[in-house]
Amino acid sequence: MLVVASLISLALFLTFFSIGIQRVVFSPHASAQAGRLEITKRNYRLQGAVEVVAGALLVVGLKGTGASTLAIVNDAAAVLLLALTAWTARRVARNEQSTRAFVPWVALALVCLLELVFRLFA
Repeated sequence: MLVVASLISLALFLTFFSIGIQRVVFSPHASAQAGRLEITKRNYRLQGAVEVVAGALLVVGLKGTGASTLAIVNDAAAVLLLALTAWTARRVARNEQSTRAFVPWVALALVCLLELVFRLFA
């Protein structure tokens, strides 16, 4: 199960790194997305920076096992990303009309939860 958790962690790193960088750079598309979610530019960029750092901490924490500091870092990063995706899913559900925008964030939150469960029970 540790191998599955490691693969999920790598996939989450790539996902959140790419999402976070787009938010930090704040392109015109990101500006439109922030407007739809009713988030200020500063908060949108801050969320992107947190996603990049937490994604990197997921990969850094792969080396740790058991109750080591690195394993705790990995678990904390997974919980943080789970909270961020759940918060974003809630904002999207509240502000968007279709479920097409909502479902990917819920799926991403479930993947974060799966990584955490596989990591804790490995």
